[in-house]
Amino acid sequence: MSKVKIGVISTYPGLSDSIAKMAEGMDVELIIKEAILDEGVATAYQMEKDGVDVIISRGVTGRKIKKALSLPVVLIEITSFDILQALYSAKSMGQRIAFLGHRTQDFCDFENIIKILGADVVRYPYGDTFEMEEQASKLLRSDVDVLVSTGLCIYEMAKRSGINAVLVQSGYDAIYGSIYRALELVNGIRRNQEQYKKFGSVLELSNDGILIVDKHNEISFMNPAAENLLDMNAAKIVGKSLDEIRESTVLESLITNVKGEEVFKEVGKRKFLVNSMLLNTGDDLLILFQSADRIQVMEQNIRRQLFKKGLYAKHSFNNIIGNSDALKEAIEGTKKFATANATVLIMGESGTGKELFAQSIHNESDRRKAPFVAINCAALPESLLESELFGYEEGAFTGAKKGGKIGLFEMAHGGTIFLDEIGEMTLPVQARLLRVLQEREIMRLGSDRVIPVDVRIIAATNYELYQAVAEGNFRNDLYHRLEVLNLDIPPLRNRKEDINSLANYFVDLYSFEEKKKVPLLTKGALETLKKYDWPGNIRELQNIIHKYVLLWEEQQPCEELITKLINEKIRKTYKVKSMDEDTITLKIGKVEDMEKQVIDYLLATGASVKDISEKIGTSRTTLWRKTKAGN
Repeated sequence: MSKVKIGVISTYPGLSDSIAKMAEGMDVELIIKEAILDEGVATAYQMEKDGVDVIISRGVTGRKIKKALSLPVVLIEITSFDILQALYSAKSMGQRIAFLGHRTQDFCDFENIIKILGADVVRYPYGDTFEMEEQASKLLRSDVDVLVSTGLCIYEMAKRSGINAVLVQSGYDAIYGSIYRALELVNGIRRNQEQYKKFGSVLELSNDGILIVDKHNEISFMNPAAENLLDMNAAKIVGKSLDEIRESTVLESLITNVKGEEVFKEVGKRKFLVNSMLLNTGDDLLILFQSADRIQVMEQNIRRQLFKKGLYAKHSFNNIIGNSDALKEAIEGTKKFATANATVLIMGESGTGKELFAQSIHNESDRRKAPFVAINCAALPESLLESELFGYEEGAFTGAKKGGKIGLFEMAHGGTIFLDEIGEMTLPVQARLLRVLQEREIMRLGSDRVIPVDVRIIAATNYELYQAVAEGNFRNDLYHRLEVLNLDIPPLRNRKEDINSLANYFVDLYSFEEKKKVPLLTKGALETLKKYDWPGNIRELQNIIHKYVLLWEEQQPCEELITKLINEKIRKTYKVKSMDEDTITLKIGKVEDMEKQVIDYLLATGASVKDISEKIGTSRTTLWRKTKAGN
């Protein structure tokens, strides 16, 4: 998806600078022009012609633009704090203060602000430009010492008239909030447009015959499937009343149906399953019909509901954060896989983002408009996993749902199915999966009917499957079917240069979610994160940063908090007992491996090489050599 193009009609130079600075870290294209009132509207018109997605402005200028343009306009709201700051500045210039602002800025705490400041403030509210000019005239004839205004034009008018004036300027929260609202607004519009496009494609490409009849009994829509099923030409049908159509008898037999109920209709020598319903307009009648058997009809109904159930890939390669060579190499290889249709086997430790890569492959492939279905094979027992994957017929086993249940392979028809932790799949289920890969068909539990499926399989595991094959826990033939395309995702410890961008991305993410202003990590804090080996990979880093955002307090050095959180992780990992910092529990193994555990623990706590060499009784040179060998 292309960058959001934001047009900003700024009403004073300081606002331009603030917006430009805040937008630096955002993935947006910003066009900033300074103009007010009618000039601002004209500038906004030009921006609309230049293709901006949304416009940001404030005050009367923003309201005039919003009224004049069809383009989305986001107003920078003026907060109580902004007004408080302006009134505070005005108090130092004189005792009698006038406040000129729009009626919508009728803040309930305005009187409290005046009491707190102990100032004499007279309000001059306005609702439109005409009233604003009237109030400005009154104000200029009054004996006020200083004017506080939300509009630049009034501020400048007062200055020219020799009156002290203060302009209410927008603060960080208001400006940042407007940029965020603009992004959300555009992204929401884009999502809706994409949905409408998808739904239009469904109507055109659906295997169901679709007719729409308007209130005048005219055929307003006929899709290609309806043309094929009825052997009619839409060009000769659409736009005509049933009375004018030679084939009206056939069409009327389809249309005369109990609304909302599926019934079989015989039209000549053909049988159709027909359903009709009124559209939201209340006047147009939608008729759906299909000549295939009930299973095909169910398949179509499910496809139409897939989006509502969330069976789609949310992420793409743009969501994968990091610039390390190891990650770039993995992404480049994966993009090549996406263009193919072969099975992909993703290998990587827990928390490395295997599903993120799987979703990216799907969204980069020709199947991106079709379903993406994911299941964790380790999360379900064998019997439940089998029924989830392949579905079942009514009465297939005790507790089977009435009417049976469609399986995930059928739901993913035309798209992709992601089998996470496939190494945990039992041998009997592996045998059924092998059949899907070989024959491209499934059979529900309790059924003798074969259902063809067109599904791309992406499998993932957190260990080498060939070891499971050697141990007899994984089928050799299935392994070779799966490993057509192999993808190894590097663990975080092998791409620590990505920690900077990942950590600060999560700081921004959770600061926004928790509605809390938390500083980005300092160089020292990031270096502390890099000393830790991250056995839980990105998921573990994400949890640490979430905890950092929740626990951070004003004026607290972020490096201090990060060090504390990392040390807590280390103590849990090495099972430090009784608060004894000099005691850890090691996993028994080779002496050099146990020694490495001790060194890793001490390094991760931030201890210096000198302290570690003294503690374990070895020279710094030997210690340096051992740490390098471990890497």
